[in-house]
Amino acid sequence: MTFIVVDVATYILLFVFSVFALFWLNFWMTSMLTTVNGCKFCDIVKNKKELQLKEKNMVVVISDIKPKAKHHFLVLSKQHISKPTDLTVADVPLLEEMERTGRELLREQLKKEGEADTVEDMLRIGFHLPPLLSVHHLHMHIIYPISDMGLISRKLTFRPGKVFKPARELIDQLKEDAGVPDPLEGNPAKDDVHGKIPAQVIT
Repeated sequence: MTFIVVDVATYILLFVFSVFALFWLNFWMTSMLTTVNGCKFCDIVKNKKELQLKEKNMVVVISDIKPKAKHHFLVLSKQHISKPTDLTVADVPLLEEMERTGRELLREQLKKEGEADTVEDMLRIGFHLPPLLSVHHLHMHIIYPISDMGLISRKLTFRPGKVFKPARELIDQLKEDAGVPDPLEGNPAKDDVHGKIPAQVIT
């Protein structure tokens, strides 16, 4: 009878150890897949909460250390993705959360300063494309107002085109490449332009 008790205890111990080992292995593999040693943005996401202005499920927002306008934020993906050209249509929810979170923070900042509206024509949201990447970790620029930007930034390095891709264009391109139909196709309101977003709607 004593031997049976010992065997049961051994099995329980082995079971507990196996569960712990699997948990640790899963944690290690997940960490390796989502962060990269030596990446400054991975370090901010994982270890430097004091630099984070806003956090959501898949993203964090920080201030750009070399702002090109009064409001210049970087929205970082928590998952390490090297560059926008690595994205697929499966990453569209991530991009939409990045844009949504950046806009929310901008409106909150504008409200604190007593500014009534976000003027879309004065807002630039997007990504630098290779080879114009300073950090190889997916980050979205939120810049407002673009009238603050210097000539080189406004007309070259942050000008929508070959080196800077607006967020909405990137999302639409990924959907188009994957053959995802446009739900607004044929809707006469599709091309409506909304120039201003009231900042006072933020509570």
